[in-house]
Amino acid sequence: MKKKVLRILKWIGAFFALFVAGILEAEIYNQLMMNGLGSKSYQSGWHFVSVFMVLLPITILSGIIASFGNMEKIKSSPLRLFTMWSQGFMFFFWFQYIVNILVF
Repeated sequence: MKKKVLRILKWIGAFFALFVAGILEAEIYNQLMMNGLGSKSYQSGWHFVSVFMVLLPITILSGIIASFGNMEKIKSSPLRLFTMWSQGFMFFFWFQYIVNILVF
């Protein structure tokens, strides 16, 4: 029983860490846009909506990848695979946004 509760709390923590990383990266994007690097008609606040919109596909993709953690040839646990891949997907999503405003 205690193991199950701990496992559930770890998964909740991994999802919460993904949410926090998304909010932090969205705030970096917001600061860049507000400091004049973005368009003149920028409306602050929609970057947080983007975090919620991207959470579902990232969670699904990372969950699919995490299911491979139960295979014998893969040494990482499903929780570790989920955490690494979801953070990577979230970083890539916001990295692409930020590069887009810096280049274009």
